[in-house]
Amino acid sequence: MKSEVENLDEHLLKKREVAGKLSCSLRTVDRLARMGKLTRGKILGGIRFRWSQVQMLMNGGKHDLQS
Repeated sequence: MKSEVENLDEHLLKKREVAGKLSCSLRTVDRLARMGKLTRGKILGGIRFRWSQVQMLMNGGKHDLQS
């Protein structure tokens, strides 16, 4: 239960924001989600992605310990 509460503080991004951060298309974001590289979350009917997972992809799959 504690991890669920901690995750509430995490910044969430829209698909378009993720595509912008990764410099890729919206379709590529969908592919990354299907491959399990990004986890989709549905909030009030909209799809959101975790910023920490996007950062990890930006770092070549390595976790950034500074954020």
